[in-house]
Amino acid sequence: MASTLTYEGMLQEILRQDAAKLDLVADTRRMSAAVGPLGVDGVNEVALHVDQNDGELASFALNSHARSQVATDLGIPKRYFDRMLSEAPGLLASNINHWLANQPERRLVRGFKPTGIDSRGALGTGRAWLSDRYRRLDNIEIAKRIFPVFKDIEGLVFHQAQLTDTRFYLRVTLPSLQREIKRGDVVQAGLEIRNSEVGSGMLAFDPFVLRLVCINGMTVKEFGQSRRHIGKRIDDGSERYFSDEAVAADDRAFWLAARDTARAALTDLRFDEIVERLAQTVHGEQIQAPIAATEQLQQRFSLTDEEREAVLTSLVSGGDFSQWGALNALTAAAKTVESFDRQAELEATGWDVANLSAKDWATIAVARA
Repeated sequence: MASTLTYEGMLQEILRQDAAKLDLVADTRRMSAAVGPLGVDGVNEVALHVDQNDGELASFALNSHARSQVATDLGIPKRYFDRMLSEAPGLLASNINHWLANQPERRLVRGFKPTGIDSRGALGTGRAWLSDRYRRLDNIEIAKRIFPVFKDIEGLVFHQAQLTDTRFYLRVTLPSLQREIKRGDVVQAGLEIRNSEVGSGMLAFDPFVLRLVCINGMTVKEFGQSRRHIGKRIDDGSERYFSDEAVAADDRAFWLAARDTARAALTDLRFDEIVERLAQTVHGEQIQAPIAATEQLQQRFSLTDEEREAVLTSLVSGGDFSQWGALNALTAAAKTVESFDRQAELEATGWDVANLSAKDWATIAVARA
């Protein structure tokens, strides 16, 4: 099961990360890479050095996500990138430096400042390699602009939160807003806020449904609002640092709409639309062969073998072979994974199952081994 944070722990981590941020925009010709056993564990890492035009270098040890972005942007196949990293670090450094120098672009490097001087020296953590058009819509802004809305919603309850290397998640629920999907099977209204500061997804505000029978969660992306992290290119080549003030005017309309979306997700009208859709999944074709049906679900929704087995176990133990039973088996399986990012993906897939057409659902329900 993936770990989560308390509400207080989430706020502390958002504040800690915000204080440690270091964002630089520079021409790639002012960057260079070194590859080698830079970490305390002796594992090869990629160190990116950025000339700040003032005689100083900002140096980052790129994490896995940032390395993948660099590989994609420079046109180096990721499998080959990883092989060079482990087996030929000098060759990888030469590859990176060649393309940085010979295909110049302006890039935003998002990182964390070094936390101290140790065996890593002055290396910070490089967590993203992005276009200079990337628009920061950061977690600290969510805390400042959206969290105050929660105080105005009576009875709102914190459910889950997590900050992974690539995403931020917050789920809240409203226990006073509940409906039955079928007799004794109650769901509760909620809201999920999801964001990525490193180019791994949009900032999104989506309804969240909590099934009380087994505390399964499901994200409903259809009725939410999202915004891509794209903004205006910085024209002044000497400017390296972004500030919240610089983007406040452009963001004002978005944040006002986001607040309205957050409130709307927790209203009877929106929740009733969702419940009506879910109630339709109780009827229709019943699964005839659970093993074959879960194999179909695996193919359609790219489940791992372990996830498929977890769905099958939940489906059979639950004894509900309807479309409703299948989507709940999938969201129950989400609780067996260790990655919160993957948990959230599987929970969102539950809504995809709910929205299968009658024809597509029948293909799954009547599947035979």
